[in-house]
Amino acid sequence: MTRQKKTRSAGPNGLRHLSAEDARKTREPREETKKKGSGLKSGNRNNIAPVKTAEATKDSTKKDKRIGSKTPISLLPVTEQPVVVQPLLQPKASLAKVKAVELTAEQELALIENDSYLQQLLERVEKDEVLTGKDAKYFNAKTARLEQLLQQLGLTEDEDDAIVDPLAAFESKDWRKDLLGDED
Repeated sequence: MTRQKKTRSAGPNGLRHLSAEDARKTREPREETKKKGSGLKSGNRNNIAPVKTAEATKDSTKKDKRIGSKTPISLLPVTEQPVVVQPLLQPKASLAKVKAVELTAEQELALIENDSYLQQLLERVEKDEVLTGKDAKYFNAKTARLEQLLQQLGLTEDEDDAIVDPLAAFESKDWRKDLLGDED
């Protein structure tokens, strides 16, 4: 068998060398961008061109922008002039606290009796549950106000006015002493 020399070609499956014309066809075109403006020429501020307009005829001596203000400055210390203080402006509307609507005792009593939160706390107390914190304060305040309203309206039964059970009075009294006259 004869010896074969190695070549640098990529073989039949390698990349093909394109001609310049074919390469130009396959190449993507560059994105066209707006060219930058050339801007003002250097030294333009020194070349003041006379402008022929109506304003130019009125003010023939155009001031140079580079020259500063010509207002006079006093070289002596300036005495302070009294400062005029503007009086404080008072608002047209005045703020006032909202007055609570005064309820009658009957209306307040109805509100307390219909208070659902108080009813829930009352159920908890009846179940021998101990109230703490805000619940206890709320419960105590409302029940105290309820008692005041009931006394004010005369709906409570005082101990003096209460109907006494006759059997209870009979049992509490020692009737033996009255009947038998025993003094032991």
